[in-house]
Amino acid sequence: MQFCAYPIRNFLSHGLLLFVLINVSWITGCKETFAPVGESQDVIVPFSIVSVFQNSGSSAASIQLKLPKNFTEDFKVTLTSKTGASIALNAGTTEAVANFNLRNYTAGQLSTGDDYTLTLNYKDEQKNSISTSRHFTARQTSVWKMLAHAPINSGDYTGAALISPLFNSQIAIYRYQDDAKWDILKYDGKWLSSESSLPLPRHNAVAFPLGQEGGRELVFVGFGYLTDENLPGKRAYLNDFWWVPSITYVGQSAGVVFPTFSGVDRRVKFFLTFGNVFMLKEDFTGAMESMEVTWDRKDRKPLPEATGKLATFTINETGYVINQISGQPPHLYSYDQIADRWEREADFPGISRVEGEGFSANGKGFFGLGIDKDGNGLRDIWAYDPVKNTWTYHSEYPGQGNRYLVALSDKTKAYIGWGYETRPTEGSAVKQQVGCTDFWEFNP
Repeated sequence: MQFCAYPIRNFLSHGLLLFVLINVSWITGCKETFAPVGESQDVIVPFSIVSVFQNSGSSAASIQLKLPKNFTEDFKVTLTSKTGASIALNAGTTEAVANFNLRNYTAGQLSTGDDYTLTLNYKDEQKNSISTSRHFTARQTSVWKMLAHAPINSGDYTGAALISPLFNSQIAIYRYQDDAKWDILKYDGKWLSSESSLPLPRHNAVAFPLGQEGGRELVFVGFGYLTDENLPGKRAYLNDFWWVPSITYVGQSAGVVFPTFSGVDRRVKFFLTFGNVFMLKEDFTGAMESMEVTWDRKDRKPLPEATGKLATFTINETGYVINQISGQPPHLYSYDQIADRWEREADFPGISRVEGEGFSANGKGFFGLGIDKDGNGLRDIWAYDPVKNTWTYHSEYPGQGNRYLVALSDKTKAYIGWGYETRPTEGSAVKQQVGCTDFWEFNP
């Protein structure tokens, strides 16, 4: 897995000028797809359906729309039953966040188990008529709790997210703002934003904490890719990895992990145990490498099949990988780190997809979202029981995004949100990619 070396970059760490050789591979003609990058994002916020939320019962729904900052009332939102009957919507509060507004509605008199369609019609900046819709079934969704929207209006709508089990489950996200700086967002009931230039900002980075005896942990961040407007469609993958003393210092300091990794020429996915991270590349052979909190690394037994798109989670120190290959049922594997052994588990029974998201909570694994073979966004969430080795449908994700979301697993709950919504528009074969800012607590 060797590839060409790119020019040396200089980094400042703990007051010392470090010269780090970063291997970069310019990839062309890859089959993988990428989240829209920051420099291509239009900061004009499109009208969007953010959520359909039924936490108080299946007969009522809370609905939230995202509107441009200087919006007019030249839009229409309607709710209809499966027979086409119109359901009354009651307009509520409007809240200003960053460069957008949130308009809330409520609907009542829904019938449990019936299907409904919420439709939003508006005109875009070019006066084109746009129609987008959300289909849902009337079911109570009390496991979901809406949290504060992120005040994002440029850059990436996803990031390298981590949650600290040793520091009161603090959440921090490295979000690509532009080529010069990260937007470091920490969540404590609200989003607090700061800027950092360490390490070099990039798309699709990974970040995670590793535990250490004595009540300490280290945070690691790195990998990802760069883009260049002069080389459209190409990505330069980075193999550098950095460490931070704890989540408290994310965005304030960083030191380089030596030696640098080799062969990082694709997206990297990982799962964690207390003291180790296990890393695999997507669309590759299945090779896996682990790293301890002491930086010691070793090759591990590869996944028994070549990888497609990956989703991962951990349950009781056992790692799980969901291998998503287009047109095939997603395959689930469990990994025993002591025996260095993989086991094939029950295949995912839902719709075949790629870019699905995985996380764990309260002793079970969860998987869903992503896009189907036709590029349509999905929002179903399924639960995996490791004792019974069975999958069951759990609930619909009430939020907006369906791919490239951030997902964080805590001891008994999870946090998920942001990302991009892949949505069709009426009368067009083109699917829009809309950046999302909503964030949710999942407490099964």
